[in-house]
Amino acid sequence: MGQKRIRTKLFRVWLHPKELEFLNNYAEENMFTASEVIRTLIHGLMKSEGYKIKEPLLPKQKIKKRRE
Repeated sequence: MGQKRIRTKLFRVWLHPKELEFLNNYAEENMFTASEVIRTLIHGLMKSEGYKIKEPLLPKQKIKKRRE
């Protein structure tokens, strides 16, 4: 099994129904989840404020070599 991202807290946001509709529509149109959209916005804001964010790495793929 691959590595799991570590998330230490759940953050709840109360949105106006139109905000929630916009978020869900935007995420669906761009093939994201709502959580990915929110995290991307937060990361963008943090980077613009000068914070360095270490992005998670994808787990290394095990590639089987073919015998010829």
